[in-house]
Amino acid sequence: MEKRPEVTCNTPLRQAVEEYLSRGMTRAHIPGHKGQPYGLFGDVMRYDVTEVRGTDSLYEAREAIAACEARFARMYGAAHTLLSAGGSTLCIQTMLALAAQRGEKILMGRNCHISAVNAAALLGLTPEWIYPTRPALEGWAAMTGPEDVQKALAQHPDAAAVYLTSPDYFGALADLEAIARLCHRAGMPLLVDNAHGAHLAFLGEGLHPMAQGADLCCDSLHKNMPALTGAALLHLAGEEFFPAAKLRMSWFGSTSPSYLIMLSADALLGEEDRWRREFPRCAGRVGRLKELAARCGFALQRESCDTVKLTLGIAARGYDAASFGDLLNRYQIEPEYLNDLACVLMFTPFNTEEDYARVERLLREAAGPQRPAPEREVLRPERLLPLREAFFAPGRLVPVEESAGCVAAATISRCPPGMALVVPGEQISPRLALLLKNYGVRQVNVV
Repeated sequence: MEKRPEVTCNTPLRQAVEEYLSRGMTRAHIPGHKGQPYGLFGDVMRYDVTEVRGTDSLYEAREAIAACEARFARMYGAAHTLLSAGGSTLCIQTMLALAAQRGEKILMGRNCHISAVNAAALLGLTPEWIYPTRPALEGWAAMTGPEDVQKALAQHPDAAAVYLTSPDYFGALADLEAIARLCHRAGMPLLVDNAHGAHLAFLGEGLHPMAQGADLCCDSLHKNMPALTGAALLHLAGEEFFPAAKLRMSWFGSTSPSYLIMLSADALLGEEDRWRREFPRCAGRVGRLKELAARCGFALQRESCDTVKLTLGIAARGYDAASFGDLLNRYQIEPEYLNDLACVLMFTPFNTEEDYARVERLLREAAGPQRPAPEREVLRPERLLPLREAFFAPGRLVPVEESAGCVAAATISRCPPGMALVVPGEQISPRLALLLKNYGVRQVNVV
């Protein structure tokens, strides 16, 4: 009798899948590759399984996936954590679906991701926008402050929840502890899109939204942690939302969630000590880059910010996207984001010393006196139709030059960073039409 390999891994889902593989079963089930090496992926295909005996089921988790989620909850200090193979988008949809049962109006930071706008439209929620006013970067981003939330709470005491993004795409961190106190005093839950901040739990006590009082919070594991794209977590602070959470997630998620994505998340378990050593080390290395960037004349964030993300205000050095892009190419650096005002560089413990050295050489070549940067214009379009009505209205495409005065039928955003310039139901002003054109938008879907 053939001897099966011994299963020695210590993470729940990996162990369950390995045990299934060790049984040598005939795969008379999906997926069609039957675990055989194919294409680019070789032997990894054998781990691409589905819901069979022993591997559990994401939306009815009782065994390995439930154990995986319980360990993530302990890692992040949550009462419950749900695993997502559909990225933070699926977690955001679930958060808003959970909030929807409490009412239809929700206070949302205007710097939210497009996925939140689309989910609100699908769920029939009415966003009441919180426009951030606190400057975070010269000429560029702003972060929602407690004073902004306090004003919105006073204007809309009947809202179901407050939904914020922190850190934002550029690394600015909101004062969530103060904001959570305001929300809870008003009897509202605080929902946080922490897609760019899964690593914050390993950078010091109290930095992660769950430690600051968030009631629901999503993390994209693939953005800063070594997980496959699509791996994410949804954290719940208490029991209130837990009974409905898996059901709401199943409304939006695939009925065939990727086991490869989930296994890549599962692999992070048991390595908390490693991340608590390596992320502070990475933050120290990025901190030295920030000090050099400041000496070289680049504008940096004024407010509290993610210590492993380097956001450079390039306009303060006289660069635009084209000229700074040429410099990046010369030093073989691919940025996370670049426009005429700012460049975003993301780092993790997996960046090499040569990566840092390239950025240092670039900064030194670009060094010079800092100059005043142009302020980014923040427009506040007027809502003429309810979000959901415009979202589902028959639309027509018009050239952006002819869109002034029209009502948008679709969210318009550049991704990255994925923040909405206009959402369905809002009127496109002549100034906004010009801004859209400057962003490279050629056609607009209007009602």
